[in-house]
Amino acid sequence: MEDFRRARLLRSVDNAWEVDQGRQVSFDKGKLQIKFNFSPMFPPSFSLGKLLLFAGTRVGALLLSLVILESPLRAGDAYKWTVQYLIDNSRMVFGHSQKSLPRHNTGLALSPDGKYLYASYSHSFNRSGEVRRIQIDVADFERATIGLLAGVVAQGVATDDQGRVYISDLNAIQVYDAALETRLLRIPAGQPVGVGATREGGQLVLYSSDAEDGTISRWVLKEKGEGLASAKLEGFGGSGVFKVPGVADLRGLKIDSKGHIWVADVRANKIFRMKADGKDLKVAEVKEPMDMAIDGDRVLVTRRTERAITVLNYEMNLLGNLGVPWEDLELSPLGNNRQGILSGIVAVAGKGFFVANECGQTANQKSTYGRIDKDSDMIGNKLFRDVKNDDNEPILRATEVTLVVE
Repeated sequence: MEDFRRARLLRSVDNAWEVDQGRQVSFDKGKLQIKFNFSPMFPPSFSLGKLLLFAGTRVGALLLSLVILESPLRAGDAYKWTVQYLIDNSRMVFGHSQKSLPRHNTGLALSPDGKYLYASYSHSFNRSGEVRRIQIDVADFERATIGLLAGVVAQGVATDDQGRVYISDLNAIQVYDAALETRLLRIPAGQPVGVGATREGGQLVLYSSDAEDGTISRWVLKEKGEGLASAKLEGFGGSGVFKVPGVADLRGLKIDSKGHIWVADVRANKIFRMKADGKDLKVAEVKEPMDMAIDGDRVLVTRRTERAITVLNYEMNLLGNLGVPWEDLELSPLGNNRQGILSGIVAVAGKGFFVANECGQTANQKSTYGRIDKDSDMIGNKLFRDVKNDDNEPILRATEVTLVVE
């Protein structure tokens, strides 16, 4: 397979496939325009052959987005974007209206078997928040919501290898079973935001970032059957707490397969990476980073009001940026009251990722998503599921699309 560099993928209104420098590739499936900027290393006689891209469609919402890379393009750099889940304002969930709540979907986590998403909302009923358990293979948003934990002012959320759910709450980390029905442990903390659980030498270990004092805490957890018996601060020289130098506002935290801790600082515009003992600290400059997802040797970083995703390699070098195809998904780029941001993100290894569009909403005060009900109607030749109101807090899914060059 021949190599090529720097590709951009854009939508087109016809079946023409145009290549920069006056070169053309014809393809009669799909309505996409691809532009390639070839590196000078390639001679004029360079031949691409046929480029085959196949993707499912949704009325008014199809775009394959490609990372602009300085390194050779590879499978997985192209994504098909869809809306995995959102708050359908005209529907009720577990007996509650969703007209104004919940809001502020700050965190996302994936169950160990990859079947469920956990979405944390910091603004919900009774001046608190909630966490939802969402079945990924169910398209109907209402039926996909199979669990709901109310009463937690949820910021970050994480799972461990046994499916336990860790939720950063006010002054504590709450640990629940996978169904969100039984609290297993409450761990006192300062102002926890990012959380992550991992195994270190057989021990179950929990890390948390603190937005107020700029620290990372490390607890060793004692398991008792399917539950937890205790949590003890250990490591980082004995205190179990590490003060990150030069921080302003720590947010999302992730742990990679090598045991490194990654943490985002949204106000300092930095990503930190360190070993489990706090040593070998490295820093990368990223504007307004909120959270990270580790996908093999790549790190996906959500950028708050930039509403984009920066892609770093494992050595924290910039690979490129991903933009969300807002118009094709029929979402408002600015969100509710111009407060829309990208926040929590979680990767599905080698297959793509989910990302929370906190305070996001559908476009033009209408919605093409959700169930058909009394608020649905046709406008022209197009069906709107809600012609009176927008829907909120979309969780976006970016699925990798295989590129085949013959």
